[in-house]
Amino acid sequence: MPCRCLPCPASRRGWRAGGTQLDLRPIRRGDSGEGGELSAEQVAGYVAKYATKATESFGTALDRPIRSRAELARLDVPAHVAALVRACWQLGGRGELAGLKLRRWAHMLGYRGHFTTKSRRYSTTFRALRAARRAWVARRRHGPTVALDRDGRALPPDGGVLVAVWAYQGRGYTTPGDAWLARSMGQQAREMRRVAREELTTVA
Repeated sequence: MPCRCLPCPASRRGWRAGGTQLDLRPIRRGDSGEGGELSAEQVAGYVAKYATKATESFGTALDRPIRSRAELARLDVPAHVAALVRACWQLGGRGELAGLKLRRWAHMLGYRGHFTTKSRRYSTTFRALRAARRAWVARRRHGPTVALDRDGRALPPDGGVLVAVWAYQGRGYTTPGDAWLARSMGQQAREMRRVAREELTTVA
C-alpha cells in the first residue's frame, strides 16, 4: 500500500509515516460473514501480530517487576503503555482477579511467560516439545526399544547409574601455595620465551 501519514503528537514533526509494511485492518464482529463470529484467519493474524512484540522495545523502564505505586508513577514510557501498565496494576488489586497475578506481571502488560504454551488444556509446553525431540534422537541413535524417561532421555542399562546432576564448586586454587606455584611457573615460562626471542634476534 502507499505511504500513509498519521498524526502523532509525540513526534517533533507532528506525524508518523509508514511504508510498504504497514497493514491496517480493523477487526470487527460480522466482518467474516459467519453469523457475526470472527474467522480463524482473522484471530490467527491478530495473535501473530502481537506474538512478535515484547516490552523490551519500550526501554529499560519495564525490564523488571513493578513493586509499588511510586515506581508506577515514575515510569518513563509512552502514555499508551503507561495506561496499560496502570490498568494491570489496578485490576491486580481486585480480589476476584488475584489468581491472574496482574500486579506481578504489570511490567509485561499482564502476560506471564510465553503465552502460546502456558495453557496445557489448549496447546502444549516447551517441556513436552523438548521431550519429543530428545526421544526422537535417542530412538534414532539407540534403536526403537531404548528405555526413556518422561523427558525423553535415555535411561542407563540395568545395573548402571546415571549421574546427571552437576554443581559449581568454585574457581581458582585451593591453597595460597598452589596459587604461588602457578604464578611462579607462569613467570618462568614468560621469561624463557623472552630469552628465546632475544637469542633468535642475536643469531639473525
